[in-house]
Amino acid sequence: MISSVVGAVIMSAATVSMLVTLKFTDKVMKEVGKYPLREQERQILIDAGFNLSDIDVLNQEIEGINFLK
Repeated sequence: MISSVVGAVIMSAATVSMLVTLKFTDKVMKEVGKYPLREQERQILIDAGFNLSDIDVLNQEIEGINFLK
């Protein structure tokens, strides 16, 4: 009998923690921001062989991303 109650409490705690985690993840995804590439990131891309028009296209793609709205 006691083991059943302990098991039920553990299941309830696991369920509550999972729901809290899902709610937190959903909230974070809604608040995600879209920022243009920083100068350091642009330099990394240039060093990797991308040209400025490729970087502009990438920035436009970043601006067009829709995060769970």
